[in-house]
Amino acid sequence: MSSELRKKWWTVPVGHLVWFFITLICFTLRKKVILEDSDGKPMGSFQCIIALWHNRVFVPCYVYRYVIKGKKVQMSMLTSASKDGALLATVAKDYGMRAVRGSSRRRGVAGFMDMLRELRDGCSMCITPDGPKGPIYKCHPGVIKLASVSGLPIVPARISYSSYWRIKKAWDGFIIPKPFSRVVVHLAKCIEVPAELTPEQQQEYCEKLNQALAAGTPDFEPIHPEKS
Repeated sequence: MSSELRKKWWTVPVGHLVWFFITLICFTLRKKVILEDSDGKPMGSFQCIIALWHNRVFVPCYVYRYVIKGKKVQMSMLTSASKDGALLATVAKDYGMRAVRGSSRRRGVAGFMDMLRELRDGCSMCITPDGPKGPIYKCHPGVIKLASVSGLPIVPARISYSSYWRIKKAWDGFIIPKPFSRVVVHLAKCIEVPAELTPEQQQEYCEKLNQALAAGTPDFEPIHPEKS
């Protein structure tokens, strides 16, 4: 069935190995978190929906677990219903986070309802609005709808590295920071989404989030240039 949660026997042990690899590299990074606007409240002390591009997911779990101080709100992460999603869910849980499985392509409605339950349970939610398969740097409307229904603000998270590797065969040109490089996590001004949006308004907020996530990032050239 297209709605099933996919998982293999190896996803959990490999997920633990991925967690170890991420933690090892992140330990060496020079990390800086910039919180642009939260009405004076420290990050982790208020409920929100954090949005970041799919190719920037290498460091956020580590940063939330070990760098952001004064966390009072449990963080949950949306991962796909695929085998890769099961692997990432293991990584999230190793960092003390919760995980919801689903995407616009598989378990869309069920995943959305699971996210609402997490939010109503007092968690914050971390979402990659261009995932799980793109198009790259283009927000899907799900995150806007979630903010509209829940009444929670979206915090755009811009993540930049001074030096990194790029997996060019991946659809999003996935980025892995090089050891001892500098990472800046810029948590931009909250986007408040009203209830009961029209389709046109929903698209306007998608574009607003696109612009917020694109601002100040240096690598927004095409990952896979169109062939002439």
